[in-house]
Amino acid sequence: MARGLTTIVDSTHLRAPVRAGLLARAARWERPAVAVLFDVPLATVEAQNAGRDRVVPAHIVREFHRLLPTVGQLHDEGWPTVHLASTLTNSA
Repeated sequence: MARGLTTIVDSTHLRAPVRAGLLARAARWERPAVAVLFDVPLATVEAQNAGRDRVVPAHIVREFHRLLPTVGQLHDEGWPTVHLASTLTNSA
């Protein structure tokens, strides 16, 4: 970030205080902050999880899905740009 290069933080942050730290870091380095919200239906997540080699316990998957913020919540936290993954397309 110090060099002004695009930096991608690829992680699931389900708790607002953790996301606030990301926003603070972006502000410190004067970099834009963009959130991508993966708005995948729970049934799809559960089906994908069932097909994994290392299945995550169902109660954890449901809890994490329940904790997903909304676009409005992310904007209220200070994220200036929020994209829904379901609306993004590959233009290549």
